[in-house]
Amino acid sequence: MSSQNYDYKDQNLQDQSFVGQDLSGIDFSGTDLRGCDFTRAILVGANFERVVTGQTQQQINTAILSIIMGAIAMIGIIAILSYVVIMIDNQLFLLFGETYRKISGIFSSILLFMLYFFQGNIFKLFPKTSSFFGNSSLSILFALMLFLTLGLAVISFTGGGESFLLLIPMVISAIVTFKVFTWLIESIKSRIGTSFKKANLTNANFTHTLIENTDFSFALLTGICIDGWMLDSHTLFANSQCDYLYWNPQRERYPHDNNFQADELKKFLSKFIKN
Repeated sequence: MSSQNYDYKDQNLQDQSFVGQDLSGIDFSGTDLRGCDFTRAILVGANFERVVTGQTQQQINTAILSIIMGAIAMIGIIAILSYVVIMIDNQLFLLFGETYRKISGIFSSILLFMLYFFQGNIFKLFPKTSSFFGNSSLSILFALMLFLTLGLAVISFTGGGESFLLLIPMVISAIVTFKVFTWLIESIKSRIGTSFKKANLTNANFTHTLIENTDFSFALLTGICIDGWMLDSHTLFANSQCDYLYWNPQRERYPHDNNFQADELKKFLSKFIKN
């Protein structure tokens, strides 16, 4: 379906969907495109001068709500499992006494030390995990670690005997919990707001645009003008295709003679990422 007669100049188009539409040559200059979805849209020669992209408050609220709902569901499950574990723990203590406490403390310490020292590798896998399962997976992990930390704290200070030995794994658990919390916050900040995924943006004008949390994955970007645009580190260009672009007011072509080589586009665009 063609939208050639539409003019969206200086409008607020937050959270609008233009999926698969033919918007070639349309004027979007000065518009607020946060939350818009241009997936597979045809935007050849479209004018995006001075537009703003990124997340809307509605998208942020939805992400937070999904996290809260996931955490609430997990809290109920953890409460039931905690009750079962406490019952089993009490029975084992009655059977084996302080020997059981020492052995369980040693094993829990070893487990948490391994979690702490291998946290670098674990957190490298978090982006793949969160993208597959969503933010709820991180909220569930945060709830688990929080309950573990609080449980260790309660046992350490109220268990008597040698329960104080659990203070070390409690501290380690608290550190890991904080790491998960910071990753959870970062996952919300890095969520995609505006999508140009698989869109045809050939010869589009992005002069003086503010590009945040935007997905250009698999998009056609040959001939776009990026004079004065600003990017954030959450914008994606994975597998986008671009032979050349124009990067200054004089519409100077880059690369000057040849086309972009593999990974050259990504390195060039990194110069425009704002701090």
